[in-house]
Amino acid sequence: MSIEKQPHDWFFKVIFSQSKNVESFLEIFLPKIYKSIVPNSLKLSDTEKLSKKYKKLFLDIAFDCKLKDKDGNETDGQIYIVFEHKSYPDKHTPSQISFYKSVMMEEDERLSRPYRPVIPIVFYHGEKPWNIPTKIPQLQNIDDYLEEYTHSLSYILFDTTKLEDIFLIENLYLNACLLSAIYTMKNIFKDLEHLKPILEKLVLEDVRECLYIIIDYTVIVKKDLETIEKVLEEIGGEEKMMTLTEKWKMEGLQEGLKRLIQESQEAVIEILEIRFGSVSDELKSKIKAIEDLEKLKNLRREAVKTQSIEDFSKIL
Repeated sequence: MSIEKQPHDWFFKVIFSQSKNVESFLEIFLPKIYKSIVPNSLKLSDTEKLSKKYKKLFLDIAFDCKLKDKDGNETDGQIYIVFEHKSYPDKHTPSQISFYKSVMMEEDERLSRPYRPVIPIVFYHGEKPWNIPTKIPQLQNIDDYLEEYTHSLSYILFDTTKLEDIFLIENLYLNACLLSAIYTMKNIFKDLEHLKPILEKLVLEDVRECLYIIIDYTVIVKKDLETIEKVLEEIGGEEKMMTLTEKWKMEGLQEGLKRLIQESQEAVIEILEIRFGSVSDELKSKIKAIEDLEKLKNLRREAVKTQSIEDFSKIL
């Protein structure tokens, strides 16, 4: 996934793909669920699911975890926690989640195991109010007998717009990276001044790795490196922030260059596949061995103009 094309999804997945962050999230915000799971049992699940009916399905993020029984002892049961990230109100969310649940049931049937509870959590941080129902059915005055057969669904909505900034800042010690990331997503559509308090905390706590990720995300979304550097300088002092921003720029640019090279290589291969149907592994390897951006740019043009795969191979 490209940070430039889908920065919100990229940032969410970087943070929530870490089981320690998800466990902290459940403990802080969803204690009832946390009480039911065995600590340190969260395991990131493969998000590519196969369905006989619908071929492939890609979830945002999913975790398997072990369960406790009513006495607090570990049981053989498992639950499935699915995170769905939204940066805008999406009217398809209920049907999307219902679809996820069906695919999970298919998987349980295929493996001949009991149906696992599936807990969908929608993480929302958009500008508009979330106006999508979290429970269905919505029918009024329906006969009790019919209600039993009406399609039903519920999911947990975690709406960052309902959170107080001060809560996230004051409880940063619980998990600095997770809470600062949630704070950043909550305020990403506002003026950059709103990010000052959390950046200041991260600088003071010296949580470098998380700070760099947040700066990357903020720069891509806000497209205002100059103001972000100014904010960092104000909260950390000129000398300290020069070291920090220079290190971030060096690491960020190197990572950005890697991504750009990879995307350019994939673009050449994709054009060839669209035009000629398939590309041999040998040819793909040769293209992926090229790291000169100018050469890749020229190859992209040639991929559009060439008359055959053979002609392109000669140019390569």
